[in-house]
Amino acid sequence: MKKWTRWFTALGLTVALVGCGAALAAEENGIAVQLDGQNLVFTDAVPQVRDQRTFLPFRAVFEAMGAEVKSEGSVITATRDGRTLTMTLNETAATLTEGGKTTPITMDVAPYVDNTTWRTYVPVRFAAQAFGCAVGWDQQTATAVIVDTDMVVEKALEGKGFTYLERLMEYSKKYNEGIWDMEAGFDANMTILGMPMTMNGAVKGTVADSTKMSMDMNMKMDMTQFIQSAALLAGEEAQLSPEDQAMLDSLREEGMDISLRGDMGLGTLYMNMGGEILAAAGMDSAAWYKMDMAALLAQSGVEWTELLSASQNLDYTLLVKQALSSLELTDSTAAYDTMKTAVEGVVTALSDEGFVKEGDQYTAVIDFEQGNAVVTLVFVMEMKEEAVTGYVMSVAMAAEEEGVTVSMDMTVGVDDKDQMTAEMHMDMAGLMTVEMTMEGGYTQGKTAPATEPPAEATVIDLMDPEEMNKALGIMPLE
Repeated sequence: MKKWTRWFTALGLTVALVGCGAALAAEENGIAVQLDGQNLVFTDAVPQVRDQRTFLPFRAVFEAMGAEVKSEGSVITATRDGRTLTMTLNETAATLTEGGKTTPITMDVAPYVDNTTWRTYVPVRFAAQAFGCAVGWDQQTATAVIVDTDMVVEKALEGKGFTYLERLMEYSKKYNEGIWDMEAGFDANMTILGMPMTMNGAVKGTVADSTKMSMDMNMKMDMTQFIQSAALLAGEEAQLSPEDQAMLDSLREEGMDISLRGDMGLGTLYMNMGGEILAAAGMDSAAWYKMDMAALLAQSGVEWTELLSASQNLDYTLLVKQALSSLELTDSTAAYDTMKTAVEGVVTALSDEGFVKEGDQYTAVIDFEQGNAVVTLVFVMEMKEEAVTGYVMSVAMAAEEEGVTVSMDMTVGVDDKDQMTAEMHMDMAGLMTVEMTMEGGYTQGKTAPATEPPAEATVIDLMDPEEMNKALGIMPLE
């Protein structure tokens, strides 16, 4: 079930970026490398395998990608399109410098010098992905597949206009700038193994410049049917103590309070929870829980600022790359053409020729199919006098793996009166289902939100196991 899990992870957050290319031909050891559908033959140094990783001659692979390479002592560098990768022999630490910003990177294997050829070798996947390349592996032919997505996208963009998408980008700036107060209500139904529960609540908060936020939520849950169904499933009768019944009544009638504060520009989010049921469970209602989403995504090789920028600015180049981030390159005979066809399809769908006009509405649809997963993205814009007045964006995903089918549909829209609606439907093979709707609106605000907990508050880092165990009263193992 790894494939559909990767699809949903990549698309909820919004995803990982890909791009880049070069090709090498099969050599004496049977390992081949392909770049943009073409084979590159190594002359005096061939690909090698170490620690179950494929390594390529440093100079040959980077020059094939169009990079300028240098070697000074144990330090090797490659520069392409304003991006410089620096590595040190026999060390897994590397850096990537672009636009004056240097980012540290940790490789799982280190570059080295081969004692027989005295050539420097680098891991193929890391070398290609460092410059935004899509990398795959053809097991049958033992071929590493590299595609220069930047070049493929650049060629696909030639002659295309993006007037409608640019107007949507301009409209989206309305909510990306200044201070906005927001109020919304939501209703949800959930089942777990067929056992139902209902939720409803209200959200009120403030957002500044689309990144700084403070939200307060009250969520009520009715778990009566869930408890009864669980008891029947166990062949028992639901019998609750007065204390348990009081907690369920409190959750249904008073609910739990949740406060959120954060700065999405930094990827930092804080959460505080309160309510009788949480107090009865021994949770500190004064504590705030911290999540560093930028650090969390960095562990998966995803740059938070790039992801945020793409979602805010609707950069169609980044949108194309993100949409293709889960494309698997496993057939060296068709990999380049597969990527090229997919890129051209996405670019056409996002360009002016991809939007269909019906009255004042303009609609673009993007379909993906990879393996057992099918994804559909829909952009609907309402335009008057060549200006966007409202929009609806939706994504529908379905995947089947090992006989298990998972589907999810999400839709978010804003109208010309700054009113927002959102819907989500999810079905995980019938094991769990969720249906949720939200309605609310935005108004111009005056007071910027607080992005951090009060100075005297206790802050527990969710990424620190020791802090979490201490908060939950779990003693460390000796």
